Amino acid sequence: MLKLTDFSLSYLETQEATLKNINLHIKAGEAVLLTGQSGSGKSSLIQAINGLALHYNHAACQGQLTIAGKDVETLPLYAISRLVASVFQNPGTSFFNVNTTMELVFFLENMGIPKAEMDRRLQALLAVFPIEHLLNRDIFALSGGERQFLAIAAAYLTGSPLIVLDEPSANLDVPSIDKLANLLKILKAEGVSLLLAEHRLYYAMDIVDRVVVLQKGEIILDWPIAKFLAAAPEKLRALGLRTRERVKLVAKDPVQDGPWTIDRLNLKFKADHGLQMQVVKLQEKQIYGIVGPNGLGKSSFLRLLMGLEKGADLSYKGQSLSRRQRRRSSAWVMQEVCHQFFTDEVGKEIVYGLRNKQAPEITQTLTQLDLNDLLERHPLSLSGGQQQRLAIACALASDRPLVFMDEPTSGMDYAHMADISALIRSRREEKSLIMLVSHDIEFLNMTVDQIIDLRNYAF
Repeated sequence: MLKLTDFSLSYLETQEATLKNINLHIKAGEAVLLTGQSGSGKSSLIQAINGLALHYNHAACQGQLTIAGKDVETLPLYAISRLVASVFQNPGTSFFNVNTTMELVFFLENMGIPKAEMDRRLQALLAVFPIEHLLNRDIFALSGGERQFLAIAAAYLTGSPLIVLDEPSANLDVPSIDKLANLLKILKAEGVSLLLAEHRLYYAMDIVDRVVVLQKGEIILDWPIAKFLAAAPEKLRALGLRTRERVKLVAKDPVQDGPWTIDRLNLKFKADHGLQMQVVKLQEKQIYGIVGPNGLGKSSFLRLLMGLEKGADLSYKGQSLSRRQRRRSSAWVMQEVCHQFFTDEVGKEIVYGLRNKQAPEITQTLTQLDLNDLLERHPLSLSGGQQQRLAIACALASDRPLVFMDEPTSGMDYAHMADISALIRSRREEKSLIMLVSHDIEFLNMTVDQIIDLRNYAF
């Protein structure tokens, strides 16, 4: 089905090959988990396979990459799309329509499939995937999990024999990950070949046939799933991999005391759905984990507290802070960090807006987050995990007392997740308040002091 032979890939902006001598064979109907530390080349391998690296980013390659016996380098993108469908970490980057049903059939329309055949395929899809509730809806009104399921269904509807998925669970809550696992099982049962690039391993252990580990652009491990499951946990930790088991959140109930007070918070999505708070006290120099299911309003909760949106009053020691004061006092790590970079080099980005551009904390932060060797790279040329670490470094190196982070470890390997956790905790005394929205249970357990479950404030 998919075969890479001595395959290497390099981009114009980098000095060395991103992928080196890759030899990988995926048979028809086989499911393979691709993992490894952030920046190891997983996304580059995905983009080589779906043709984006070669035909869109104009990367140079050596060796051979074939799908169903056809050379990807010589095929046009539209022909590659008939052989391989893609599901991206942020599914919104692949949407072309506002209406969900139109998005599902968009590929078929572009391929000139007759309407009767499109209707037949759509009905066949609904017989396999339980997504009737997603039809004829506004894509922008969907939760993160619903968008991901829509993207997977659209990939299946293309009829491509191979689907590649890049960190599909990165921003999903636990129930949504369970649903994702069920969809992947359905795809496999339908005979679709799967290449799943992931850091979060546990949900895929009873789906995949093999596990492939990348390190610095090279395959260092290619094991059958039975051998991977039998490996000692210490060996996996040494490779920077996440746990193979489901992790439970450790209860850390918030202490209703402290100088910070959410005097009022009122967020309405619909007349009968939203969040409401009255006089919630918060302690100083604490790390708060903000949890709750997809679509509950966690990101909006942060935006309200930062003063980016109306609907919340925040005070410190009885003194109310205006929205302008809160914005000037807050550092933010967005869920889609690529939207918050302003310069053309990592080294410039880390000091952008700082009064003291030589502060020792800057060098320390770059070292702790493994960014020192990337100072001359453009932020948008980094991998997703590297961009995430850069945004975190910028927030923690700033002199702003309030830090808000939205899914700071989405798509992050264990080693870098642990480094981020240690760095955040080391800066706790320098910041007045740190709030983290996250579905990453491992990260929350090792990082936060208190947990605010927004389900307690939902209506």
